[in-house]
Amino acid sequence: MAVDYTVPAISRMVKLLDILSNATEGMSLTQLAEMLDVPKSTLFRILVTLVEQGILREDTERRRFSLGVKLVEWGTAALERIDIKGISHPHLVELANTTHESYYLAILDHDEVVLIDRVDTPEVWKIVTRLGSRSPVHCTAIGQVIAAYQDEQSWDRILAATTLRKYTSKTITLVPKLKKKFEEIRKLGYAICEGEFKPDLWAAAVPIFDHAGHVMAAIMVGMPSDRAAKSSDYIEDLLARLQGEAYAISLRIGYKGHL
Repeated sequence: MAVDYTVPAISRMVKLLDILSNATEGMSLTQLAEMLDVPKSTLFRILVTLVEQGILREDTERRRFSLGVKLVEWGTAALERIDIKGISHPHLVELANTTHESYYLAILDHDEVVLIDRVDTPEVWKIVTRLGSRSPVHCTAIGQVIAAYQDEQSWDRILAATTLRKYTSKTITLVPKLKKKFEEIRKLGYAICEGEFKPDLWAAAVPIFDHAGHVMAAIMVGMPSDRAAKSSDYIEDLLARLQGEAYAISLRIGYKGHL
């Protein structure tokens, strides 16, 4: 028989905070006691303690309780300590082990793509690149997928700060065409670049969302263009796996949306 090491009082307090997180107008002692199924006298002592610690605040005129500033401080501190690389790495390893492809994690920094993690599989061809390397936004899958989920004002700023260099015959250098592709990416949920940055490179990238629903990073898979063209079913499965792992990462950093 499994041993239950949980503390009922703490579990009750977490449930209390969860209830109040969805109560925009706050809740009364009576309402909370009914929802938690605990005596008012017991709950009152808990509420008073939480108010004294700044975890809850009390509207004495309306006799309602709501979340306090202390939770904002804790939440901000937690967000500042999110290690996107540490959280994502096991997922990249899982993808590499199950698909035998190479995967990359990158962020947008000063309107450029910066590679911050990679997991290569020895069985296949891999992109020759190093951690910390920078790539352009307009012709890379990761750059396009991160840019696509910004607002149009951000598109204008990013593209204005980017030298729209033509790396290959397929590189898109016209702003209206790039914006159209960004719109398509948002509908699809992923970006594919085939020969836009390097002639023989096929790459796909999907976004990672933070607690506020903003894209904070992206993961990418890359392979030779001729191999990507051989099997549409394989690519479809690869994209599904990529999106699934990116969604799992997003959930771990507080994302509340749907895939």
